Amino acid sequence: MSNLPEWIGNYHLERQIGKGGMSHVWLARHRTLRTRQVAIKVLLSQEAEWIERFTREAEITSQLHHEHIVPIYDHGYQAPFYYTVMEYVEGGALRDRLSAHGRLPLDQAMHIFRCAAAALDYAHAHGVIHRDISTGNILVDQDGKRVFLADFGIARESGKKSLTTVHKVMGTHGFFSPEHIASATAVTHLSDLYSLGVVLFVMLTGALPWPHIPGPGADGGPFVPLMRLRDRGVTGMPAEFDTIIHTMLAPDPAKRYPSAQAAVDALEQALRRHASTTQIITGAPVGAPPIPAAPPEEPHPVEQALAPDLIKAPMQEALKRAHELDDPREIARLLNAWSDARPWLRRPALGRMAAIRQIRHDNVYWYTLRVLYETREPAQTVEEPDRQKAKIKLEREPGLWEVSLPAPQEFESDAGGAVRIPGSTRVISCDDCNGTGRTVCPRCNGNGRIPAPADPVPRSNSLPGSPITADSTAPAQVAAEPRIIPCPDCEGRGGLQCKRCGGESRLITHKTFRWHRRAEKMTRHDDLPHIDERWLQEHCKKHTIYRERESSGFRPEWRLVPGIQAMIEEAEERLNPNTRIVLSEVTVRFIPVTEIVFDLGEWKTAKTAGHQGQSREPVLYRWYIYGFENILPDDRRFLNRDRIIALGASGASIALIVVLILILL
Repeated sequence: MSNLPEWIGNYHLERQIGKGGMSHVWLARHRTLRTRQVAIKVLLSQEAEWIERFTREAEITSQLHHEHIVPIYDHGYQAPFYYTVMEYVEGGALRDRLSAHGRLPLDQAMHIFRCAAAALDYAHAHGVIHRDISTGNILVDQDGKRVFLADFGIARESGKKSLTTVHKVMGTHGFFSPEHIASATAVTHLSDLYSLGVVLFVMLTGALPWPHIPGPGADGGPFVPLMRLRDRGVTGMPAEFDTIIHTMLAPDPAKRYPSAQAAVDALEQALRRHASTTQIITGAPVGAPPIPAAPPEEPHPVEQALAPDLIKAPMQEALKRAHELDDPREIARLLNAWSDARPWLRRPALGRMAAIRQIRHDNVYWYTLRVLYETREPAQTVEEPDRQKAKIKLEREPGLWEVSLPAPQEFESDAGGAVRIPGSTRVISCDDCNGTGRTVCPRCNGNGRIPAPADPVPRSNSLPGSPITADSTAPAQVAAEPRIIPCPDCEGRGGLQCKRCGGESRLITHKTFRWHRRAEKMTRHDDLPHIDERWLQEHCKKHTIYRERESSGFRPEWRLVPGIQAMIEEAEERLNPNTRIVLSEVTVRFIPVTEIVFDLGEWKTAKTAGHQGQSREPVLYRWYIYGFENILPDDRRFLNRDRIIALGASGASIALIVVLILILL
């Protein structure tokens, strides 16, 4: 700008090296310390909000002392400009490097990612959310060795009032998370991890992981589906890289890694697995007889098939626990604590005696499958007289399973009811009356007349028991013609109103079916040798790492986990043409378990293979540390038998003395 001063404080502005929406960055040199070059960020706006935001950025950054965060030297005001003096990084933004060279080699991309991740975790640990992680805010020096996270201009400190309005979208298009779209105030440290995942993809491919820029705007699109590395022409990468990047870019924040370092660890583990399959046994004492290493194991099916939807925080806690228990000193501490809990019963100082030979970590998984079955009974035809003569709506008659029912919200049984099938209404002629609305009267058979009932026979005046005389015999009567009367049932019409059509001569028919829903739940768990899963479940807390629903049937990836597949097969046995699954849910919980192999300096004699003779071998013990609680269960092998015998003998002696005293008394 033409009105920008030539000097700011002791620094001479030499040339502009960057610009933002409301600020420019200049390369400057100290007035007397001629070798000292700095970068000075000058605020161009005079608005109070931007001044407060600019000052907040300097204050936040000055409190973050990390080797990969640009250090602040000074902040001040030289009318009419506010400015911040910071270290000059000769090289520039990662964005410029990518523009000049395209995608980066894997080693360079990993180095930049590690440095940025370390800076980000440090900021998060100090309660600062960056909210604008992008290739433009990561600085890299010319040789690519020094990397800095910069521009905390829209950062937010936990527990402090934010300058951001609720519905304002802030950040760099293409790098912000779905939460950025909802509101800048909804952004958390997990949103920063999302943006860092986009940065990693861009470094490896030179392009965004979508064919468009997601978010608001005319060109905006959805955040899913994500492209894979090979979709951008990148090959030769570890297969797990796509899964790791997609985990960082999970739409649900809970399914992302809980920290940037967790993503770094996953990437480096994938690189090691890609380069070598050597398994390292930790904690073996020097000079101990070697124990054959178990062959490298593939990740558990849960960790492979369900990886994109796993809740990452508990899994990372399990990895942290495993790392801690890889230290034999931590194992020794736990063993000593176990001994000290009941010193009169257990071997003393078990941890000091134990020589750790092998440490192995596993997760025991519990699976729950909830299923909601819906049964639709075969359709039945219902008819009624066509009294309303309503106009029939012209529509297609759907199949039985095409009829919409209330969508199930939870796994609750429902008695259901009867539903009319749309489009099934028909008008038909009544077969009973042949479309006349009348049927032949069954009493008069359509004649409208019936014979009148016979008159009653008059009674004799003679008293019972009176003798019959010639005078008492009545003269014979001549039979009269039968009388015909109108039929009282049809009132002489010869016909009745048709009961079926109600005299309308037409019927309205439609189809209905009855439905109901039934909820069921099935459970299974992994069965690991030497582990009592029931005891484990009773004493250790299970942590949920997966819970997903499917609106119809089962997800394909569920079938890749043997424990879940077995429950699915059981659930499918109950299906038939009239019953389907309308809602299903799989929940996975786990408990971490660590297996340790150690010896206590005890030896046994064994026969030498191949020839006569004997050799001495150490007595090896296999034990388990259960759960995040690090529980060591009771084990008779490690009881203090000498002390138990001594205590038993002492108790018996005391009992004998008491008995003798009682006898003598």
